[in-house]
Amino acid sequence: MTAASRIRAGDDRDRLHWLLDHLPASRPGRPVSVLDLGCAEGELSFLLAERGDKVTGVDRDPRLVAEARRHAGRLSADVAARVGFEVGDGHALDGVPDESFDAAVAGEILDRVGDPVQVLEALHRTLRPAATLVFTVPYGVNEAVLRLAHAVGDHAEDPGDTGEDEAERRRVFYHGSLRHLVEPLFEIRELTVLRHHLAGVAVRRDEPRGTPGFALSRAETAFLQRERHLHGEIAELRALCAELSDREATLTRAGQELLGRNAQLRAEATRLLQRMRHLEGRLAEYRELIARLRRSRAWRLITAYRRVRYSSVREAPPAAQHPVAIGSPPSARRALPGRTEP
Repeated sequence: MTAASRIRAGDDRDRLHWLLDHLPASRPGRPVSVLDLGCAEGELSFLLAERGDKVTGVDRDPRLVAEARRHAGRLSADVAARVGFEVGDGHALDGVPDESFDAAVAGEILDRVGDPVQVLEALHRTLRPAATLVFTVPYGVNEAVLRLAHAVGDHAEDPGDTGEDEAERRRVFYHGSLRHLVEPLFEIRELTVLRHHLAGVAVRRDEPRGTPGFALSRAETAFLQRERHLHGEIAELRALCAELSDREATLTRAGQELLGRNAQLRAEATRLLQRMRHLEGRLAEYRELIARLRRSRAWRLITAYRRVRYSSVREAPPAAQHPVAIGSPPSARRALPGRTEP
């Protein structure tokens, strides 16, 4: 697991625990009826059912709902009887009766649905008077928002909309924009920063106060642009760090190769030095042998013999030679001295 995955897992775990702690708990003989909107695979729904709540999980993805139902089939009978899952759209919650839940959870929903106002209106309709709404949204610019912003965020008409992924839209929330969206239908009792999220607890109003809507203030819009710019710089620095890390790894490998080659050359130099010393030792032995030979009696006799022999050869007279006339006939060459031919 990478560091980023561990951070995301830690965020999800803390968020789930926060939601559990701020939802009303069931009492003996009086279970709390909870709507888990955007339940996905039902992780929070199962935790609520295990503590005694009666939970209805709703998600628009049939595959996630099917997975949640399969997991529910592996639970104990009493827990499985308290949880159910339905495929549905949070914009309308068709088929859900009015004022049928004591509490609702909207975790990571308001930032991605097509119209968060319709979702809040549907929750207001299905919740009983003074019912509790617990919600979380990403706070400011985060990794999920940035991934979508890279695709189409710069083309969004609403400055708070940072991108689209098929039917999903992701929004950036700050305190002011979130209150402007939720407060007309629900009275926010608590709003806190939970790592990279804004987490809130609100109570259903009997009568709406004003018109809900999503809009960033001028200050929030300026801060959003600044935050995007900073995240862009961070992304560039991360890319530069990754490039430098690759270069460092390349240089490290090259350095290791050079060290290996240097070790080989040192070993070869050591071998050649040992060979040279061996040859120098042999040469010294030969010189000592020659010196001993020259000091021996046999060497002196051989040297004296050679001197005598070469000196006698140099002192011997040359042999007499008769001049031969060049160009004379053969008969003249055989004639004796003082004799003439007739």
